[in-house]
Amino acid sequence: MTTRAPRRLLVLVLTLGATLGLAGLTAGPSYAANSASLYVVQGLPGRSVDVTVDGKQVAKGVKTAAVVGPFKVRPGSREVTFSDAGMELLSRSFAVKARSSWDVVVHLPAGGSTEPNVTVFRNDTTSVPRGKAELVVAHTATVPEADVRVNGKVLFSDIANGESLNLTVPVATYKVAITPTGKTSPVYLGPVSLTVKGGAVNRVYALGDPDNNTMNVAVHVLATGSSGSERPKKVDTGTGGEAAGVVRFLAKLTR
Repeated sequence: MTTRAPRRLLVLVLTLGATLGLAGLTAGPSYAANSASLYVVQGLPGRSVDVTVDGKQVAKGVKTAAVVGPFKVRPGSREVTFSDAGMELLSRSFAVKARSSWDVVVHLPAGGSTEPNVTVFRNDTTSVPRGKAELVVAHTATVPEADVRVNGKVLFSDIANGESLNLTVPVATYKVAITPTGKTSPVYLGPVSLTVKGGAVNRVYALGDPDNNTMNVAVHVLATGSSGSERPKKVDTGTGGEAAGVVRFLAKLTR
């Protein structure tokens, strides 16, 4: 991956608050005839994107940071095509399994390229422990490898473009910021106030380019339901780098 340092400091303060529990909220997937569910996350700054799945247009004029879906598809190889003003931007094929849920994110790659990229994330729709929420932070911005800071502490480190990290947390409001790996500045994004919704997967996508003042977040809250005890029974580390101080962080949150 080619990296570059932003030419200016960008501190984007977004107060999502209770909105995180409402905007982008989708019901848990209902699987008919062993179908799969696709959601599309539009992470391209300054574009309105049309979406086609297997040759059929399913969404038109999707704005930056919007989430659309679910689109029911058959298991197997599926093709998703993105267009802008009638011009095809890119097309990607990937395989899906029956009774599965996926976020298909179109976004910019790291390193300054303006050519769009697509990353597909599978949604874990199993129930979360009662009183808890699943928080997933994904790096889909142009910046280099980064740290995710939650309430001022580095929770996950060294996340690259196209990777995500997830953790089961108590329902609360958290301050989330993204900074270069091992550094406190420049702040690529945040601090963002995120009120996570219980009994749901709370997916947060960092997107855009700080050099062009387009850093933003897309939020997808996918209801899963709750079960089990009050204590989290798993701590996942997603697809990215190492979890930093997760056990100590969780201990502080649950006091």
